[in-house]
Amino acid sequence: MRRILFVILSFLAFSGQALAQQVLDDDALSDVSGADGVNFAMHLSLNDQTVANPSTDSRISMGFNVDGRTTHIVVRNLRGALDVFGLSLDVEKKPDGSDYLAVGLPAHVKYTDFGFESLSVQTDPAAPVTESLGRLSVHGTINMQGQLRMWAH
Repeated sequence: MRRILFVILSFLAFSGQALAQQVLDDDALSDVSGADGVNFAMHLSLNDQTVANPSTDSRISMGFNVDGRTTHIVVRNLRGALDVFGLSLDVEKKPDGSDYLAVGLPAHVKYTDFGFESLSVQTDPAAPVTESLGRLSVHGTINMQGQLRMWAH
């Protein structure tokens, strides 16, 4: 038992020395480079209809006041699943040496019954929807490539 404890403590002590941190100024930090930047994968599930008591009237509303009159855009029963794989963030250099943020478009996006039941514009966001501007339901996949590049002026 003591031998195992000695091995574990020795490993931890060595690891702590190997991972020692060093403070870098801006010039030294700009010379640091990595392999891939940061990559994200996401699974988003909204108003899952497979649960015991699914929501039958969930709403998202945005209110706008124009000329003293408030109206609301109401999205009713937003639902479905969204899977995103391969969204990336990386800092790259322009030919002039300045940096920019490169947002890599997700390589794969999958929609599973993703959408909403109705979209309406009304004065009371909690009132029943009497006139819908339409509904949306998306089921499928998208494969993308490319980057969105952002830099400061």
